[in-house]
Amino acid sequence: MSRKPKAVPLSKIEDIQTSLKQKAATPKTISLSDLVLSLAKPIQDMLDAGYSYDDVSDVFKGHGVELAASGLKSFHKKASTVTENSSSNSSTSNNDSVLPVEPDSSPIDSSEPSGSSSTKTSKRKKTTPNTSSQFNITDRSEI
Repeated sequence: MSRKPKAVPLSKIEDIQTSLKQKAATPKTISLSDLVLSLAKPIQDMLDAGYSYDDVSDVFKGHGVELAASGLKSFHKKASTVTENSSSNSSTSNNDSVLPVEPDSSPIDSSEPSGSSSTKTSKRKKTTPNTSSQFNITDRSEI
C-alpha cells in the first residue's frame, strides 16, 4: 500500500523551524553507563594494552566527561557482562571470549552408591562456577 504525500500549509514552516531550533539548542545527552557501554570495546582494548582505569578516566576527562576510575570500572564491568551475554546468544560471534566449562559427563565412579546418581548430578551443577576462566589440566595419573 503506497502513501501519497500530503500537502503541508506554508504557515507550518515557521512553527516547524522554531521547534527544530529549540531542539538543536538542547543537544541529546547520554547517561554515563550508556556511554561506557557504547565504548566498552575500545576501553577493553586500552586495558589490554596495559593501561589502567585511571588512564582511561583521564581520556574521558580530556573530553570534558568527569568520571572517576572507580565508576568507570563499575560501569565497564556491567557493560562487559551485558556484551558477553548478548554475544553468547549470537551464533556468528567472532570475539575471542572463552567458553564456559561444561560439567563432566563421564560415568559415575563405581565406588559410589548407585542410588546417589541424581544427588551427585545436582551437586555438581550447583558447585560448577559460572566463570569465563579456562584452566590447563594435565592428566598425571600415569606418571
